[in-house]
Amino acid sequence: MSSEFQQAMHFQPVYPTRISSTIDSTEKESQKGKLVKEEGLKKWTALEERIRAVEGNHLCDLVKAVNMCLVPNIVIPKKFRVPEFIKYTGTQCPITHLKAYCNKMAEVVDNEKLLIHFF
Repeated sequence: MSSEFQQAMHFQPVYPTRISSTIDSTEKESQKGKLVKEEGLKKWTALEERIRAVEGNHLCDLVKAVNMCLVPNIVIPKKFRVPEFIKYTGTQCPITHLKAYCNKMAEVVDNEKLLIHFF
């Protein structure tokens, strides 16, 4: 056999670049699909965590509600109505604001627990 024929026998076929670019684009699309799925899964997990945070962990439990009370064992008189107050904005004198609060709460001014509770 001639050397040219032997070289032709060991010839490696060369595939057109279109096929390799098609394979590359298919791989890229597959990777994009995986990224979209991963991103969707992350969003789903974040939503589940938000729902759990909003629902809370049994916040209606009476034992826990008692622990959250700032002034324990407070007794509110049956006919007591809370007057309307102007909220403190930080631009007024705080002492004047507290005096106005005490003036409006005059009927229960001796009940410190009640004053703290409604403040």
